[in-house]
Amino acid sequence: MSGRDAREQSTVVFGAVPRAHLMPPEVALRRKESARRRGLVAIVALVVVLVVGAVAASFWYAAQAEARLAAERQVTEQLLATQLEYSEVTQVRAQLERIRGVSERLGATEVLWRDVVTPYLNALTDDELVDAITITGTDPNGPALGLADPLRYPRVATITLSVLTAEVPEPHRWVRGWEQLETFADTSIDSILEDGGGYLSTVTINLDQAALSGRWTAGEDGS
Repeated sequence: MSGRDAREQSTVVFGAVPRAHLMPPEVALRRKESARRRGLVAIVALVVVLVVGAVAASFWYAAQAEARLAAERQVTEQLLATQLEYSEVTQVRAQLERIRGVSERLGATEVLWRDVVTPYLNALTDDELVDAITITGTDPNGPALGLADPLRYPRVATITLSVLTAEVPEPHRWVRGWEQLETFADTSIDSILEDGGGYLSTVTINLDQAALSGRWTAGEDGS
């Protein structure tokens, strides 16, 4: 043994307390199990607290939603009461809208025949007598009259005149007078026949858009 080893063995350590592990293994195991159980109990308690909090929160949100639903239901009932209060006004307004729609549909094809036909009759002389007048307008529930043939102008109404004359008629003079009228589209001389010592002429006059009265459609432009 060297001198250094002898000195290390002869060193005295002050304050050291000798200890020995005398606890049986069963006691240590029970302590570990006890600590584990305490941890599990704490976790279960935390889960219970969270579940109770979640249930309480869901009840609170449900109560708030029910309160909002009750408020909305009250507003709806008030609106229904107001609607019932003014239901008569609504019905009258709906009826007026229906009447206006029918009036506009009828007015879109309305021709004031007396005002339109009179200028065409005024183009005849006193010796030229109208034997018959046939007028044809556009049916508001049917298709437009359109063209009589590809060489004619568009028309909205037609006047057919049967004119009696003592002498051979001059239909070209009638046409010149009719061409000056705003409602005139075109015309055709359908026939000139002898009739009891005179002549019976049949002419067809087509009217353009100017013949429509426009009384019921003027309101659409705000006039």
